[in-house]
Amino acid sequence: MEMEHFLSYSDNTDNYSNKITLNDYTQGESEEKINKNIFKSKNILEVILSEKDCNYQLLEKSGKENYVIKKSLELSSHIDEHYDKFNYNKRKFNKNLISNSLQSKNNLSSILFYNDYFNINIVICNKIYDLVKLFKTGLKNAPYMFIMYNENHFNSIDINDIDIIGDLENNLSKIDETMGHVDDPHYALENVIIFDIKPETIIYNLYLKPITTYKLDELVNYAKEFDISLVKGNGKKKVKKELYDDINLSKF
Repeated sequence: MEMEHFLSYSDNTDNYSNKITLNDYTQGESEEKINKNIFKSKNILEVILSEKDCNYQLLEKSGKENYVIKKSLELSSHIDEHYDKFNYNKRKFNKNLISNSLQSKNNLSSILFYNDYFNINIVICNKIYDLVKLFKTGLKNAPYMFIMYNENHFNSIDINDIDIIGDLENNLSKIDETMGHVDDPHYALENVIIFDIKPETIIYNLYLKPITTYKLDELVNYAKEFDISLVKGNGKKKVKKELYDDINLSKF
């Protein structure tokens, strides 16, 4: 049974996107320091490197563009040599797809790979006017990296720069979410990055066999073994499919 819908993250019906605002900060030109703390680029990889790569940080501005290109080639070589260690589904997320994607900017498949390579979980924050919508891209329990998209550029931000209502998890949207309280197509992530694969695609091999293989009691036992809650946030018991999804997600 196909399970290409895991990127639903939760069954939460609360959407706080219309209540998220961005604190004031100074704006500037592309790929320039806006102030001492904020750097902007049209390439998500470059934003990541500006935070995670010491070699990039030490370069003069004139050498950074070539470094980003070389880093893309390095990542392509890395996935070619170490593909198997990532436990990717070869049918849905093969090494050629990733390698080709890494040679261009801001593809979804590249972003999913960046999550694993840099051990981060990229949250793309799409800012329209004074509001911002948060799109969580990864499934694994890795540190969040918040990347703002505003006026055709990306920059990393601190979560403290965003005023949100409620807890962070309730403010995270699905990758393919286009509607919600902010009823504006500009808030769709497909207007920010390139969807070179279907956003609901599960890129990893599943831990469990197809769901039809299991009875509910068997999944309950797995959930207990892996310390997975049997109830949802509203106190209701999880149904079979919810337990199945949560068990698989816990093993990615």
